[in-house]
Amino acid sequence: MKIVFIADAHLKGLGDPNQESLVKFLDGLSGVDKLVILGDLFDFWTGFNEVVYHHYLPVLTSLMGLRGRGTEIVYLEGNHDFSMGGFFTGTLGASVHPEHCELEVEGRSFYLAHGDTVRMSAGYRLWRGFLRSGVFRLITRVTPPGVVWKVAGFLSGRSRKYNKRGSFIDRGLERFAEHRIAGGADCVVLGHSHVPGVHEETTGGRRGLYANPGSWLDSSYLVYDMGEFRVERFEGQVSSG
Repeated sequence: MKIVFIADAHLKGLGDPNQESLVKFLDGLSGVDKLVILGDLFDFWTGFNEVVYHHYLPVLTSLMGLRGRGTEIVYLEGNHDFSMGGFFTGTLGASVHPEHCELEVEGRSFYLAHGDTVRMSAGYRLWRGFLRSGVFRLITRVTPPGVVWKVAGFLSGRSRKYNKRGSFIDRGLERFAEHRIAGGADCVVLGHSHVPGVHEETTGGRRGLYANPGSWLDSSYLVYDMGEFRVERFEGQVSSG
């Protein structure tokens, strides 16, 4: 079983060199059983509309090609992409999970999530709930798609200043992984922190692994192959000029 994990690309649309490099990466993948997207692939995706589709057409086309080559796609929604809609569940046939999912892989229990719900302030909990509410979906349906796109671009960069090694987000994810391992998970894979790594944890009398692919903004991704995890970097980056 070979699984590739990516997270936190925060693609901003056409002209974003990260989208171009991700397209090159996806188009070159072969022999991969599952692609797991651990959230925030897009800097903004809340439901499907023609503006979103236009800006992300290159990577959506690559995902369709990967699915056509037999790779299963698993999508864990993040704090920038949610309500993924019929394109992912229908056209791509992806398995989409708003919170987390658990997989059995070669006799091991995998717990997967984006990670933004691990440590939520009261304010963030309310904001997250609003963005996923029927009221917000109604607002986005009656507002011109181009206006929604511009507002999202204004708001999108406000949550990333704490994403670094040793931050409270990074430490919180590791403590959460320990908790899940103590509860029976063998491997916990999270995104959100933008900090790549594979860590062996011993907690609650159990041993397990916490892995994070880091951020595609740094061309970082995670591979599970032959029973082992490893962090890799894509060397085909596209220069922003």
